[in-house]
Amino acid sequence: MKKLLLIFLLAVLSSSVYAQQYKSHKVAKGENVYRIAKRYNTTPEAIYKINPAAKEGINEGEILAIPVTNDEEYKTHVVEKGDTVYSLSKKYNISTDTFYILNPEASSGINIGQILNVGKIKKDASSSGEVTDNGKEAVLDSLKKQVVERKIVRYITHKVKRKETLYGISKKYKVTVEDIKKNNKRLYSEQIKKKDKIRIPVYAEGSEDSQVPENNLDPNARLSTTTRYTIKPKDTKYSISRRHGITVGELDKLNPGMDPNFPVGMQITVPTTVFVSLKDSIQPGFELYEVKPKETVFRILKRTGISSDSLFKMNPYLREGLKAGMVITIPKDTLNIDAGLTKGNLINLGDNLYNFKPKKVALMLPMSLDALNLDARKNTEEYLKTKQSLRISLDLYSGILIAVDSAKTKGITTELNVFDTQKNNNKEYLKKLIDENNFDDTDVVIGPLYQNNAEIVAAELKKYNTAIFSPASKKESNLYDNFFQTRPSNILLQDKLISYVEKDSTDKNIVIIVQKGEKYTAIKEKLIAKFPTAKVARIEKGNYLYEVRLNKVLDKRKPNWVFFESSDVAMISNVIPLLNSKAESHKITLFTTDKNSAYENDHIKNDHLSKLHMHYPSVDKEFDNKIIEEGQEDSPFVKRYKKEYGVGPNNWAIRGFDIAYDILMRLGAADDIYHATSLGGTTEYVENKFNYSKKEVGGYHNNGAYLIRFEDDLKLTVIEE
Repeated sequence: MKKLLLIFLLAVLSSSVYAQQYKSHKVAKGENVYRIAKRYNTTPEAIYKINPAAKEGINEGEILAIPVTNDEEYKTHVVEKGDTVYSLSKKYNISTDTFYILNPEASSGINIGQILNVGKIKKDASSSGEVTDNGKEAVLDSLKKQVVERKIVRYITHKVKRKETLYGISKKYKVTVEDIKKNNKRLYSEQIKKKDKIRIPVYAEGSEDSQVPENNLDPNARLSTTTRYTIKPKDTKYSISRRHGITVGELDKLNPGMDPNFPVGMQITVPTTVFVSLKDSIQPGFELYEVKPKETVFRILKRTGISSDSLFKMNPYLREGLKAGMVITIPKDTLNIDAGLTKGNLINLGDNLYNFKPKKVALMLPMSLDALNLDARKNTEEYLKTKQSLRISLDLYSGILIAVDSAKTKGITTELNVFDTQKNNNKEYLKKLIDENNFDDTDVVIGPLYQNNAEIVAAELKKYNTAIFSPASKKESNLYDNFFQTRPSNILLQDKLISYVEKDSTDKNIVIIVQKGEKYTAIKEKLIAKFPTAKVARIEKGNYLYEVRLNKVLDKRKPNWVFFESSDVAMISNVIPLLNSKAESHKITLFTTDKNSAYENDHIKNDHLSKLHMHYPSVDKEFDNKIIEEGQEDSPFVKRYKKEYGVGPNNWAIRGFDIAYDILMRLGAADDIYHATSLGGTTEYVENKFNYSKKEVGGYHNNGAYLIRFEDDLKLTVIEE
């Protein structure tokens, strides 16, 4: 009667919705539940769950229902005194690698009385039931989770209807929501709307996904029995899930309320079936890589040369974060030493985004709303015309808005909060502003405009480690580690030009012409120190250079490389024509470390600068959108700006876009803004480039600057990135 009940139970269970597999086992003499569990690669708990009476003991000849996963049985061995892994491998004609595959717990040693699997019992009764080295691949194949790469053969364009959801659309086309998002990246940050057109991938017949769709996660549909597992050092959700043949989503379902920090020693629930070790589960053509401290996903992508989609498909758990010590799968022989990340190389962050968490950005600019009388339109217009800081702020803001919108198309969504800083040196007001608003989860602050205000905000937000990006200041901060100076300093610009001249100064007649005054003492001394054999022209009172003084320092036999430093329009109007006239009889090339606003004066002729081939360092390529040749199209940003605002962007609007877009791309390609600074290389956008480095004392400065030269035809050329 007991046997009939068991058969009936098995029949009912085998027809259940979960399609669980069971086998009947007749207890042999000397067997216990633990040894039987080892034979079927399950656990005593799983057997007790189906056979509760077994908790009271089992007898020879009794029939038990055994939950199985792959309908496989293993030969067991009880460890005796003197047994070792090597001796048992020899005894049962298997390799030590196969032994550890069958007994992962043996990696920490074996003990007398321990029950081990020592071979797979073949269904053919005539076989020995042992697994030889030649049969090792068969064991691996039976234990591995097979992954078939899906191949997209075409796309279907779907027009979203009213009340449709991504889930509903995914069901309609038999794909996952993630499949749709991967092929429509904006959907990582946007909700679908009626009449939206989205691409639906169509996969080749017979192809399978490498992971179970999140919307279909039902642990009972794949998992039969479970056991407890203790977290070990360097374990991750992904490695444990992979080892047990489930997805991270299924592991989370089995362990609701699991500590997200994943501490060593924590016990979690896992499927009974133990799959192979990570090393043995690697498919041909792939290898394991251990993540180094402070390493980022972006750096791994650059070192391997693969796409982010490929990396995440091989390692789905990476979407939850990258940690030092994590073991990931990468294509074999693709790893190289920081390829493409040498200083100065341009990098494209937009192609390597993985952090799609919403970004929170605060914008702090002197909008001076407290001084505006919006009821008096005429007065307001006059105020806007005369208030330079407000005009700069509005231009920056207009560019930043387009940057936020452009990042959205890449899947990066941004919460932008705007704060009016009012006036300079506004310490009490700024402290109150920060106290009354929540900045603890703000990713970055762009602004304030004034250096003093920016340092006040950096000091106040240092407790949150919030990064402050100064959009305009030329002055570096030596006080705060969270201060980012986006504009290269004057010192950096000077050094860039001087370094360029130093490389080719042999057989050149170096001439130094510097304006009188304390402001120019430092640059004069710097040039003399760098070029000790240089000739210094004598400047008269009133910053005037006589032709006779110029003749004394010029040389007809050598190329004359002339450094000219001045912000005095009268002096520039005197010196440039003099040099231009001498260019007929002398080889003269003009250099200046500071092409300031004085050069924009109508009295300074660009054709003179062109004839002298003037070289100068620059923060941006301001000429790109000012000099548009006939037939040449606007850049995509300029087109977008004109469409949005009806006018072309000025330098500040472009700068606002470049700074904000770079920040958002960095946040999307790294875990946070500080990790992003370790990516290496230089980013470049419309007119600005960025290469941040940490100073020994203080925050970060931008090393990204250009070296520009006037050509004969008034064109400007970037000669050094």
